[in-house]
Amino acid sequence: MRLYVRIRTPVVRTEEGIDAAVDYLVRDEDGMTEAAGRTDARGLAQIVGTLGPWAEDPAKVVILVPVSDVLSASCEVPGRSASQMRRAVPYAVEEFVADDIDTMQVACAEVVRNEPVRCLVAPRSSVEDWLALLAEAGIEPGFMTADAMALVDHGSVISVLFEDDHALVRASEQMASVDLPNLGEVIDGVADAIMDPGDRPVLRLINGTLGDLPGLRIDRFEVEEVPVETSVLGFLAGESDGQAVNLLQGDYAVRRRPTGAWSRWRPVAAAAGVWLAVGLAALAAQGFWADYQANRFREQAVDLYRSLYGVDRVAGNPAARMRRLLGQTTGTDESFHGLVGQLGMGLSDISGQYELRGVTYSPRRGLDADLLVADDGVLERLGASLRRQGLDMEVISTDSAQSGARIGARLRVSG
Repeated sequence: MRLYVRIRTPVVRTEEGIDAAVDYLVRDEDGMTEAAGRTDARGLAQIVGTLGPWAEDPAKVVILVPVSDVLSASCEVPGRSASQMRRAVPYAVEEFVADDIDTMQVACAEVVRNEPVRCLVAPRSSVEDWLALLAEAGIEPGFMTADAMALVDHGSVISVLFEDDHALVRASEQMASVDLPNLGEVIDGVADAIMDPGDRPVLRLINGTLGDLPGLRIDRFEVEEVPVETSVLGFLAGESDGQAVNLLQGDYAVRRRPTGAWSRWRPVAAAAGVWLAVGLAALAAQGFWADYQANRFREQAVDLYRSLYGVDRVAGNPAARMRRLLGQTTGTDESFHGLVGQLGMGLSDISGQYELRGVTYSPRRGLDADLLVADDGVLERLGASLRRQGLDMEVISTDSAQSGARIGARLRVSG
């Protein structure tokens, strides 16, 4: 399916919104008309609302604007590459434009070195009005060109499409909307410009006859009368050969939706990207947690060192210093550091309810600690805390006679 919209009148902005008269046409893939007519901005919005999701795809929306608001030109553009030539196009067409070129939208066909470049020029204000009108109706177009440019361009062929009191004329890059009283003179002038002496250009009279051109020198043309069986917009839609210049370039270029295999795999790629981001975030979180745990173990080891040796400042690695003070070499058993840190974490759960008298360490037996506690419940809470860390705690001996009401206990902690 494809939606064609032809803007017929100038866009008007009022307090109630934006409006213009438009023709619309909906065609299927076989070129059959599904819907057609003439309406305003509000009616167009209602029509678009009845169409399927395909109408939201810019690639399926074609807009024809009045050729009277668009200048067509063909010019030589200097440049050693296509990109250089494309950048130079606005300066090449500047001589054809009376207004400041910066206020104009300049679009061109495919650029080929050493060949004239076909261009369309329209005021930016007009392009913005057209786009605003379409946006009001919920339309995002992917292609916009002059209505006369939809007529077939075949060398020395002059196409004339009659419509009401005027006609659209196209001959090569020359296009115009001409009042009927001046049409014969314009056709003669166009023929003089495009044909060589002795040649007879083809004059295609669309939706009209020779009777509509009194005074024209018929003998210099080969005349072909072409009837319009549907509507003018329907004829233009069928006539278009896909070679028209798209005004929606540069600042007005539309970002098209993905198609083909990429469109099918894009959701999968997006999901994979999300999971990759989640995985990286999880790894980062694990790194932060590991740093946090390491800092916490060090703080516990520092507190334990201060408690054991009665110092305020601990320089270097407290676990290594305690190993040396306990007669252990640095490489003897690396489990000492972990046991001391985990014991410190367990003691933090009974803070204020114990007094640490000393510790000894043996690679074979584990870590022995002498404590004074308030009651047996404190030992049970310490044991539960150590078991949650995966350690075993054994009460080797107790002495309730020490320090008044407090209990002295020797504990053995092992992994």
